[in-house]
Amino acid sequence: MPRPIRHGSVADVARRSEILVGAAIGLGMTARAAADGGADFLLALNAGRLRVMGAPSLAAMLPICDSNPFTDAFARREILDRVAIPVFFGAAACDPRIDLAALLRRIRAAGYSGVTNFPTAIHHDGAFRAALEGAGLGFAREVEMLRLARELGLATLGYAKTRAEVDAMLAAGVGHLCLNFGWNAGGSMGIPGGVPLEDAAERARRIFAHVRRVARGTLCLVEGGPIVDPSHMIRVCDASRADGYVGGSTLDRLPLEMSVMQTTSAFKTARLLRAEVVADAPRIAGLIGRSQAARALAQRIARLVATDLPILIEGEPGAGRTSVARAIHVASRRSGNLTLLDAREDIAARLFGEAGRGLLALSQNTVVIEQADALAPTLRTRLAEWIDRGTFERFAKPGERPPRARLLLTHPPGGEALARALSAQRLVVPPLRERMEDLPLLARAMLGGAGRGVPTLEPAALRLLMAQTWPGNLRELQELLLRAATEARDGRIDAALLERLLGPATAAPDPQVMDERAWILDALRRHRFRRGETAAFLGIARKTLYNRMRRLGLET
Repeated sequence: MPRPIRHGSVADVARRSEILVGAAIGLGMTARAAADGGADFLLALNAGRLRVMGAPSLAAMLPICDSNPFTDAFARREILDRVAIPVFFGAAACDPRIDLAALLRRIRAAGYSGVTNFPTAIHHDGAFRAALEGAGLGFAREVEMLRLARELGLATLGYAKTRAEVDAMLAAGVGHLCLNFGWNAGGSMGIPGGVPLEDAAERARRIFAHVRRVARGTLCLVEGGPIVDPSHMIRVCDASRADGYVGGSTLDRLPLEMSVMQTTSAFKTARLLRAEVVADAPRIAGLIGRSQAARALAQRIARLVATDLPILIEGEPGAGRTSVARAIHVASRRSGNLTLLDAREDIAARLFGEAGRGLLALSQNTVVIEQADALAPTLRTRLAEWIDRGTFERFAKPGERPPRARLLLTHPPGGEALARALSAQRLVVPPLRERMEDLPLLARAMLGGAGRGVPTLEPAALRLLMAQTWPGNLRELQELLLRAATEARDGRIDAALLERLLGPATAAPDPQVMDERAWILDALRRHRFRRGETAAFLGIARKTLYNRMRRLGLET
């Protein structure tokens, strides 16, 4: 057995650090990662081990294993000889069979720097808590254990919730007091409710002011409850002048849950880059996408180009209405020009010309009237009359070319009335949020048009793009990507660059802050609660999504 590393005291670290950070963990890999990330000390707790086994921290309070041998086994095997920062042993004092002094001597001999009272009776209340204390198996026994540990030269960290529990810890001479606000909220196994953040900060302020009057040298730490990200920690620590923070679920379970979900979803998303269109969808030049929405659009266009009917292309600004018009012109195989006119201008003379020799009389041309909602009433009437006179043949005969120009109009959502007035077929272009599956392909095509040295979009950046709502649709996406392409270093667009360009108001939620319920609800909203599309976007099976929705109370 390798000789354990003897660790320095946390007090030494406190003299060099503005805010102490302790990691309450249960896995060697997590311990090393926390140490590499700058943790000042570790707590080897049964709760940490149970979390990595798939159980909530709450399971640490149940008699499902012999806590002390359970904790010691993984800590000796995976942590003690692999990190060079202090390690506290989470000791269960409630077992009446335990000789506390003998347990503490074994802990010291193993190489632990200190002891903490976990699992702890502070998480019990009411009649059960009273019964534990009456039987000598509650908090008072934990306090006695920490008093003995101090006498044996071990560092001590005492968990407490109430003023009375704090005073008992101070009387025992603990060197580090951790004010606990209950089990952490957030994630798939968090405990909802509890103490609001502002109340936690005020409670810590009052208690730590008392601690510094009674025991000036005691280090004051906070943990649990509403503190689930660094900003919460800073708010509580600044308000209470705490010396530091202890993180359990916030440092292992929450980051791991979101990281694994997001990374798995990214791998699932990678399949979207295989081809530009679905195999059974018609290929329309200029259209990119393999989503159901893109396939339906391509099929609709394929049917309409076989006719000579006017088409009203309807969609949100930036959704690609003009691109669809260009695609229709190409698919119609017309040898003439594509002419774009703005309905907000005086275009009647160009449309009709003198003696009917305007643009509409050129048989191989395609005329696109953009912003058709702004057509003047007189021009609408004239177009309707021109169409009604039979200028357009309803269906082109094989081998015959249309005798007149094809008329296309672009319109924002709500073009039913104009379509009826002009006997036009409506073609609805879906917004980007309804075809997010196409975003990787669209982004690749847009970056391909950025010029020489096409930058690469990193997976994390792609996930960030797919988390946006894109009110400006394709136009907004293209503008962002072209800006990113000009600023990309080493030919790579990463998430940090996109976050800076998006700005704080539009950047995606931090996946390490957003819990599972918020993550799934956000995806459901983006896909208008279509569960099949939501499951595909998240990269999980439909049944898995149903089960999670049921567990999280999201069933509708």
